[in-house]
Amino acid sequence: MSAFLSILKNDTKIILRDVKALLLLLVMPVLVISVFAVALGPMLEKTSFIEPFSIAVVDKEDSVWTGMLIAQLRNLDILDNIYRTDEDEAKRLIENNEAAAAIVIPENITNSVERWEPEQGKVIGNSQLHLQTQIVKNVAVVGSTSVSAGLAALYAINDYEYRAGVGPEQVYQDIVQANEDFINTVLARKEIFRETRHRGAGVSPAEYYAASLLSVFIMFSSVPCIKMLAQERKLGISARFGSAPAGGWQSILSKLVLSVVISAAQFILIGFFLRLSSKSFGRMPAGPFILVFLFTTIAAAAFSLLIAAIATSAASTDLIANLSILLMAIVGGSVYPLTSLPGLCKDLSALTINRWSTEGFLAILTGDTSGMLPVYCFSLLYLAVLYLAAALLVQRLGRRRPA
Repeated sequence: MSAFLSILKNDTKIILRDVKALLLLLVMPVLVISVFAVALGPMLEKTSFIEPFSIAVVDKEDSVWTGMLIAQLRNLDILDNIYRTDEDEAKRLIENNEAAAAIVIPENITNSVERWEPEQGKVIGNSQLHLQTQIVKNVAVVGSTSVSAGLAALYAINDYEYRAGVGPEQVYQDIVQANEDFINTVLARKEIFRETRHRGAGVSPAEYYAASLLSVFIMFSSVPCIKMLAQERKLGISARFGSAPAGGWQSILSKLVLSVVISAAQFILIGFFLRLSSKSFGRMPAGPFILVFLFTTIAAAAFSLLIAAIATSAASTDLIANLSILLMAIVGGSVYPLTSLPGLCKDLSALTINRWSTEGFLAILTGDTSGMLPVYCFSLLYLAVLYLAAALLVQRLGRRRPA
């Protein structure tokens, strides 16, 4: 025990020599979470993902109904300005990048809808503003789909009343009334889709990125310690520990203890930051947070041992650790929500620490009572066993390799 304490004391002195790097390792998580929350928070809340832009509308019918339609377009926050002009002027605005796209409303569209044979409009796009053009096209598609749904409903009313023996005049009046009700309902709606939450409470952008990035910071906190292992191996210190009666496990355990201490300090600082920025965070139970943190730390420690087994020098340790942690952060959904990533990333995320750690922390933050927390902790423990087994395999293969 005294030998282990001596090694731990010496390793602590080495870590404390570079005070600036240690403070940066502790403070940087809070700064990164703040930057991510401010920069990517609107994307998470779906309040803003593109700057407002202008469009042109060519209204060839110029009726009351098309005027109401254009008035509804003005209520869209994403549209900065709507130019009502002819088709030639609309093309000029698009060529000069003054308009992202143009919606062309054909003549007699109202009468054609009443005849149940709607005229087809079109969208003129801007090749240099592809995203904005796609948004305008989607808006037009939603509008045409609504018209198709309304016509299908009118067909259903007509067929039902005809089979029920309703007189032609009454059928006509009912269809006219249903048509007006449908048009008024569509034009009166600004918001078609509404967000609903299936969990007890929502999370702020700061809480989301704190949950998704905490495991990444925990893995980064082990990098200085595994660099010390690589340095000891290069200087032959590891071989001396290995030939000692106590073996080399005491040096490895010392580095892991330091990693846990640094991670705990990060956890406390991030928790204090969230306590100041979120009123609801202080009412969350501390026990589940500590439980997920401990399992995340165990998995991160096993992952650091795998990197230490693969790396042969301090430089290679830096390279392998940083690249693998950054790759894990992207694939596991710490930078961009996992639900928006391709299927391949979702499959590979099962092998990442941050995926299960993030889901565990988010489950606690949202008050999820579905009983999935043990699953997340077991997944982290499973990854720890997997990484540890891989580290032992690499270590054994390295010993068999001839010098």
